Amino acid sequence: MVRMLAALVFALVPASLPASALPSSQQGEAQLERSDADARRAFGVLTPAEQADCIEELSAELEWLDTFQLRLVRYARTLDERDPGLLPLERETPYFDPMEHAPGQPIARKRLAPDAASARKTRERILRRVPQSPLSASYRYDWGQGEIVRSAVAPDAQRVFDNALAGFAPGHDLALALVERALDDGSQRAALDAFDHAYTDRSGNVYPGITLYDAWASGEEIEMPDVDILGVVHTLLGIRDRWIAPVPDREHNELYAKVGMLFRSAQRHRGLRSAIAATFLESAPKLPGSYPTSIERFHGLWESCASTPSEVAKRLPEPERWSEFLVECSTRMSGDPKLLAAAQGRQATLAADARAVRALLVRLLEQRGAFERKERPAPPQPKKD
Repeated sequence: MVRMLAALVFALVPASLPASALPSSQQGEAQLERSDADARRAFGVLTPAEQADCIEELSAELEWLDTFQLRLVRYARTLDERDPGLLPLERETPYFDPMEHAPGQPIARKRLAPDAASARKTRERILRRVPQSPLSASYRYDWGQGEIVRSAVAPDAQRVFDNALAGFAPGHDLALALVERALDDGSQRAALDAFDHAYTDRSGNVYPGITLYDAWASGEEIEMPDVDILGVVHTLLGIRDRWIAPVPDREHNELYAKVGMLFRSAQRHRGLRSAIAATFLESAPKLPGSYPTSIERFHGLWESCASTPSEVAKRLPEPERWSEFLVECSTRMSGDPKLLAAAQGRQATLAADARAVRALLVRLLEQRGAFERKERPAPPQPKKD
């Protein structure tokens, strides 16, 4: 095992019209002036039945809301005909078996409870530089499996409310996952699956909610037990006789350099595609590293491909051309005023469309008199005989 500093690399038809040609939503422009705190309190004083009714009406009305963003959501949903409820459940994060990869250090692994103090503290430290999206997702793309997976917890009224308040319509999470899958050619799947193993420490603790991918991308000082580094080497390179646990200190540099190259390629592949996928539906998503400086360029990329994932996928580079691709995006944008205007129009349209979702939610709360209530009504008392 060695302590290391992880490398933070900053390193139902497609929309045929550019977003800039679509009118802004009148609902978004007429959004009621209500704070998030006011809206949360208003939703909280509704009875469970009223909350369910509010969310049901929200979903029904959004089916008829013809915004650019919702057209994109509906189109993305056509990329997989399966019933979302039948998609596979997300797997429990695996970890490398010390008996297989480090029999000379057979320290048993034990999973920490998600709410354990040490687990929470480590998650906060390792993930502190990762921008947190306000989207509460029930579906996500598993890059290691190449599959859309669903969480064990079904979306409830509170989750749909929280997302709508942030401007996300129901189905946004599934659409995002489907676009990520469409942009992934699978060339880094084995590496991403290896780095999707759980982060562990030298005492054998397995940390919930943290993968090796998270740890290596964090920029934080992390513990890297031999079992994990050798698990990656054994899995991806098939080299089992070059390094044996415990790995001598003099061999760490060569070993970590090899694994670092594998991770850099995997991170460039996944990070770029995740960032571009996020701009498919969002005006200004929260992105890590240097990607926020490319948001406008990514909108230009979507505009130049008629917001069609299969067309964007054809333009995406291999990891070795990652920097060159980003420079090309910048050069193309700066040299084409029409493309720049179209990208900015796309951003503005998606921002207005997100406001329209929030405005609709606020209006439904208004109609129910939720903002005027002081507290939730008491449940009806059973009748006495």
